[in-house]
Amino acid sequence: MTFRSITHIRERHYLYEKESYRDATSRSRKQRVVRYLGPCDKKGNLLAEPRPRVDHVQSAFPMGRLALFTAIAQELRIVERAEELGLDGLVVRHLLCLALNQMIERLARRRLASWVRASPLPVWLSIPSDTLTPTTYDGVLSAVCHHDRISRHMDNRGPVLQDAWNRAWRGSSREPAAAYYDITKQRYYGTHCSLAQMGHDSERGLSTVVGFGLVVSREHHHPLFCRPLPGGRNDVITVRETVKELEAMDFRGLTMIMDRGMVSEENVNDVVGAGYHQVGIVRAIDREKPKGAWEYLARWPGKELARSRWLVKRPTGEGLYARAFTAPLYARPLRLAVVEAPDWRAEEKSARDLLLWELEGGSVPDERRPYLRQLLKPVVRKARGRWGFEVDRKAVGEEEARDGRFLMFSTDLSLDAPEMFRMYFERDVVEKCFQTAKGELDLGPIRVRREDRLEAYATVVYLALLLWTWGERRLAEALPRMPQKFRKKYPSLTLWEALRLLDGISWVRFTSGKRIRDWTTQLNGDQETLYRALGVTRLLPVT
Repeated sequence: MTFRSITHIRERHYLYEKESYRDATSRSRKQRVVRYLGPCDKKGNLLAEPRPRVDHVQSAFPMGRLALFTAIAQELRIVERAEELGLDGLVVRHLLCLALNQMIERLARRRLASWVRASPLPVWLSIPSDTLTPTTYDGVLSAVCHHDRISRHMDNRGPVLQDAWNRAWRGSSREPAAAYYDITKQRYYGTHCSLAQMGHDSERGLSTVVGFGLVVSREHHHPLFCRPLPGGRNDVITVRETVKELEAMDFRGLTMIMDRGMVSEENVNDVVGAGYHQVGIVRAIDREKPKGAWEYLARWPGKELARSRWLVKRPTGEGLYARAFTAPLYARPLRLAVVEAPDWRAEEKSARDLLLWELEGGSVPDERRPYLRQLLKPVVRKARGRWGFEVDRKAVGEEEARDGRFLMFSTDLSLDAPEMFRMYFERDVVEKCFQTAKGELDLGPIRVRREDRLEAYATVVYLALLLWTWGERRLAEALPRMPQKFRKKYPSLTLWEALRLLDGISWVRFTSGKRIRDWTTQLNGDQETLYRALGVTRLLPVT
């Protein structure tokens, strides 16, 4: 919270904007100048705007986005919380610079020191210029995670740092205890890395990839945990490790929502054994596995399920029908829901009927017939005759009874179908977080060879995602309190649009007489409104 203060110097009066803050070193409350407002009278009435004399402009650095995310980092006390763990404060400040670079410039580490030196970051974060060398940021990554080749021990402080920063946002949040977990595979462009293995990349092709597992909160999509994974590892195997990491971070009573590819009896047992709940879609491998799922899908005929009382709505606006019941599955009682999408039902029946029509038409080329039989395997059986098979009409009827349907489950027996459905399909936020990581935050291309560097890089990505999602949250909370004129102009302002509004603001360094001074270019009305609402004005230079 800022306040105005009058300073008296030789019978003259000067007006400053100041703020009170807690000094981490002395652990006491202090005051600092936010900006100089100009000369004033005894009562604090401003007499004139400050007009510094400009002799020569030395440099101009674009700072619109950088100032916003630096202010967010200070609000979350990123550096102070890491220092409380015993980590060197200067290392944490440089780690923050790595995250800010990931969000804004995406420069190579060898070029990062010169970028930081030219920016206002040394002033804002109290970084000595003699610590900025081409090898500084390699040393910072090693301080976060280091693999000792002699003892073969991995000293990884990344999870501890992520846990400390989790507490920064959890302390002021009342989010529901739900988390979304997913994995993305990024193509590897280096020569060798123990985590780089053959797997499916983000474009669904086969290539050498490195995996990244991400857990985010349900409401504001803040990251809970980010870590690298072997590219060829099956997604199902990663669940147990992730649950253990969340337990170590003291997350209690979570409901975990995962993709159907991560659902198995072993994973359900691991999640429940940790005191968590799981919501997901049953991955039906065939009619026998998991036991009971095939019968549950036909529990109600189409007319009994497709009623208005069972209607639920997807975030995309699509209407589906969902009805819940409790029954055993995966060797334990679960809350299940049969979900039917009318459009999918019609499409699946039409597609199957076309294939049957083609197969039974008699004019199918011999080389295509095995392909059709494979597609229609559930409804085709062996038989004597010219082609050696026949269509099982009973099986066709069973398939039709289940067209457009899938089965959802929850280990929390108190959940009903609409809440179960809503929780699962909100998991699209994980995909959006990965899109942010691969887009605005530029996750990849991955070139580092050492596993410990990838572990440290995952912490940098975590910090960048935290600053981004906290910025989205702060903007959404501040928008209703902004002037009405601004709200009419930007009724649904996103963080990305806000960042574009801040383009053009520069930190200018110039000589004025015998002094070197810092200043910023003139803010327009929208820029000043955003800076004030998000608490960035305290970073503006004072001459």
